[in-house]
Amino acid sequence: MKKLTIFLLILSTICLFPFLTANADVGPKRTLDIEVIGVEEPYFLELLEQGTLAPIETLETDYPNEDEEGEIFPELLYTFTENGYVSSYFVRAWGVFPSRVSENYFRHSYNPPSNFKILIIFEDGSYVTSKPVTTSLFNSKVTFDLTDVNLEVVVSNAGTIVEDLPVQTMTMELILRIIGTILIELIVLFLFGYATKKSYLFVTYINLITQVTLTGFMFMMKYYYFPVFGELAVLAIGELLIFTIEIILFRHYLTEKTKNRAMLYALIANFFSLIASFSIMILLMNM
Repeated sequence: MKKLTIFLLILSTICLFPFLTANADVGPKRTLDIEVIGVEEPYFLELLEQGTLAPIETLETDYPNEDEEGEIFPELLYTFTENGYVSSYFVRAWGVFPSRVSENYFRHSYNPPSNFKILIIFEDGSYVTSKPVTTSLFNSKVTFDLTDVNLEVVVSNAGTIVEDLPVQTMTMELILRIIGTILIELIVLFLFGYATKKSYLFVTYINLITQVTLTGFMFMMKYYYFPVFGELAVLAIGELLIFTIEIILFRHYLTEKTKNRAMLYALIANFFSLIASFSIMILLMNM
C-alpha cells in the first residue's frame, strides 16, 4: 500500500508539469479575437498595454511607418499614452498588430497581452478607447460595443468590453465526456456479465467522480493554460491514475464476479474510455 501511495504521488506531481511549461515559447500560442459593434466608418484598431514608450526618435528608427504602399499605422501611436497604456506594437518583443479578419472582426494570433485596452483611430485623427479588460482564456474573444457612443469626439474608456465565454461548447464537451464515458463503461460492464443494480450504481458513482475530475483538469488545460499538448498530457496521465484507482476499488468492491474479472473489466473499460476521450478531443478541435 505504501508503494502504491508513492506511485500515485509521483503521477500527481507529473500532472503539474504542463502548468509549469505553459508559458514557454513552444506549442500553441495564445490568441485574441476582437469584435467591434456599432462602428460604421473606417478605422484602425490597436491594443494598448501598460508600458513606457521609447523616445519618438528611437521609435521612428526602429518602427518605420512607411512601406511601398504608404503609411502602415497612424502617427498618433508614436506618442499616444493613456493612464500608462501605450501601443502594444511598441512594447512587445514581437510587435504585431491585430489582423482584420472581416470589417469589424480582428485577430491577434501571437501571444497578445491578457490585460489591455482597445484603441480605435478614425481617419480624421479622432479616437476612442475602451475600458481596461483582463482576459482569462488561452484563446479569448472580446466584444467591444460602441453602439450608444458619440464617435464624433474623442472618447476614453467608452462603451462596453467583455470577454465571451464559450459556454455552449463547454457544456457540450462536459456532457459528451462525462455521460459518454459512463455509458461506455456501463456497456462494457454489461458485456462482462454484471447484472445487479449494486454493480451498476457503484461503477456509475466511481466514474462520476473520476470523469468530472479528469474533465475539470482537461478544461483548465484547453481553455486556460495549454491546449492540445496539455490536454494530451492530462488525458494520458489522468487515465493512468483513474485506471490505477479503479482497478483497486473494483477488485475490492465490485464483488458480483471474481476479483480477476473485475480487474480485467477495469482494464478494458478504461481502454475504451481513453479512446472515446481522445476521439471527443479531436472532434471538438475540428468544430
